[in-house]
Amino acid sequence: MAIAEHASFLTVDHFSEGCKKVFSDSSAAKNMKLHRTKCKNIVVNVLAPHFTESLRQDIGGSRYSLLIDESTDISVVKILGITVRYFSKGLQKIVSTYLGLVEIADGTAVSIVLAIKNLLQNVELEPQNLVGVGVDNATVNTGINNGVIEMLRK
Repeated sequence: MAIAEHASFLTVDHFSEGCKKVFSDSSAAKNMKLHRTKCKNIVVNVLAPHFTESLRQDIGGSRYSLLIDESTDISVVKILGITVRYFSKGLQKIVSTYLGLVEIADGTAVSIVLAIKNLLQNVELEPQNLVGVGVDNATVNTGINNGVIEMLRK
């Protein structure tokens, strides 16, 4: 989990070797074989589905809000970061947490709304329970006729 949250997958190649040295008396550490490919597959195919399902169950049929912001990475790929804010039944408090990072075709309101709707469908959150959307002041988000907020209302 520490690798998934705080480090590059490239560091895993050295991590397993370090564990063998530090825990030299452990047979589990001696037999440990974990490199970046296996680590990525564990994160993508085991951890991500587990935490997505856990989040979906915690939100349940409750109302929720989204916070969205788009960014462009070094290779000029547009990415939409989406955070969900809801009342956690398990924690008995309002929680803001990562929902997804979605690549978008362009920065238009249509692309952003489509990305949001696809993510909500994949996570199995009901769009009718969406009560608010937090955005920056970009016209694409706040436009009266064709902004993201207006298109999500429809």
